Amino acid sequence: MKYLFLIILPFVLLSCGNQNQNKKNEANTQNSDDGYGIPLSNREAQDASLLADLLENKNSAGIKLTGKIESVCQMSGCWIDMEIGNGKVVHITFNEEAFVLPMDISGKTATVEGFATKEIIPLEYLKRQAKSEGKTQEEIDAITEPEVEYSFVASGVKIEE
Repeated sequence: MKYLFLIILPFVLLSCGNQNQNKKNEANTQNSDDGYGIPLSNREAQDASLLADLLENKNSAGIKLTGKIESVCQMSGCWIDMEIGNGKVVHITFNEEAFVLPMDISGKTATVEGFATKEIIPLEYLKRQAKSEGKTQEEIDAITEPEVEYSFVASGVKIEE
């Protein structure tokens, strides 16, 4: 009987841990009037299409953006991609994975506040990557400029209803 208790105890403890994790995840996905994460500041939000201009002379900045959600992580809502124009998106994750968003918000408008970064992908790297992907020499030769990628770590998000 004593050994049976020792066998059952870990399962009881694990099930309690899962219940707490489920409650935590539910709390992280619940939208309040203030949105998700840290409530947004009162500063004016910039249109997401201005991200390149906002980071023109710097590699990073604290920014508040508003734009259309292109896609959402369908595993847990742990990231979104926001349109920034010209067929490009900014990949947005959440500060310290402190919250997740609903997975059915593609196409909605969101305001995000946090830290944006810009990375310039060198031309040589892009050509090497294209070659390793099996692209033709013509496709590789068509790559003539470095690429700029943007990312964003949001401390707060508000979804427009």
